[in-house]
Amino acid sequence: MLQVKRPEIRSGADMTRNLNSGQDGASRCEYPLLEEFKNLWQDAHELWEKHRLAPAFEGYVSGDYAALYHALADLQGQAWTFLEWGSGLGVLTIMASRMGFEAYGIETEVTLIDHATDLAQQYGSEATFAQGSFIPEGFDISFSEEYEINRTVIDMPSGYDAIDMELRDFDVVYGFPWPEEHIFFRTIMKQCGNPETLFLSYDARDEVSLGRVSDL
Repeated sequence: MLQVKRPEIRSGADMTRNLNSGQDGASRCEYPLLEEFKNLWQDAHELWEKHRLAPAFEGYVSGDYAALYHALADLQGQAWTFLEWGSGLGVLTIMASRMGFEAYGIETEVTLIDHATDLAQQYGSEATFAQGSFIPEGFDISFSEEYEINRTVIDMPSGYDAIDMELRDFDVVYGFPWPEEHIFFRTIMKQCGNPETLFLSYDARDEVSLGRVSDL
């Protein structure tokens, strides 16, 4: 695990405003891959619009991709391995891969994995997706009364064996917890993650946050 400095995390509103404020040419220079990623975001949105009533999409929620793009950009050259918990349509994992990270996503719904794999191929990404739970086998869930578990699947085998990695192997882990599950997610990281790993999370209320596991 490499030592990485703590990047500055700007608010989602500031990031989106910055993305939209410049001329097109300047934006392409200042924000590499952004135009490509905007197309990716649109393709994912159209997939959701088409399939949102399907059971596999029941719990699917997208994050603030513009803000998360900046968070990943700040980590380029400092962190190398990336994991997305509950990767859904794989948008952030694909972005991370295209930005130079060795990127993985773990997802319970095979239908979403199929869509994510198709998008990865379409956008020339080497992202790897695995079906399973993002909860490691070694996590002690017997203390679940200490935190809320809302919609996270807990009765599925862990997905880490499929990617031949452990949670502690990753430099950056991203999660989008349901509002009641922040403590649950952080507990997983503290029990099973590397203390030096950076935990990146998004919340529709609190926007993007980043913290080293040792500081959670």
